[in-house]
Amino acid sequence: MSYPQTGKEVFVSFSLSNTMFSGIGKGTITREEVSVDYLKELFEKYGVIVSAKPEQRKLLKEINEIYDLKLEIPENLKIIHLSEKNRRLVVISVQGLKRFNGSLLPQYTEEEFQEATFSFVKYYVQSRHYDDLVAENAKLKRDLEVEIAWRTRECDI
Repeated sequence: MSYPQTGKEVFVSFSLSNTMFSGIGKGTITREEVSVDYLKELFEKYGVIVSAKPEQRKLLKEINEIYDLKLEIPENLKIIHLSEKNRRLVVISVQGLKRFNGSLLPQYTEEEFQEATFSFVKYYVQSRHYDDLVAENAKLKRDLEVEIAWRTRECDI
């Protein structure tokens, strides 16, 4: 099974960098850990683009085998930038594997893979800034309080 091409694909990477967010301007980013089942639904709806270094191919293959994600294993690193169209990034978090200078190694033994644990974190970019959303929420709350006060007022008969 391959995922659709929608123009609104979800990006998948093993790391997060500031340059990934350079195409979005002012906005709000939400972060949440997500399940594999949620990811499969997300990928089936929007499609997926994987950004991984060639030396991470075996790691991606292992993740595909464990979680049946059917992620494309790219030949070359694809540089990704979140934008108004591509608002979702999933970072595959890897724990339990040795690193060199903070980076994953090009190869691991089968035993080392058995010790590894993986989690998935989704970042979503909203085009509206958090401060604007808070101000709008406060206005809606005031409007609701005025409406409730008007509807529940006591009238002299």
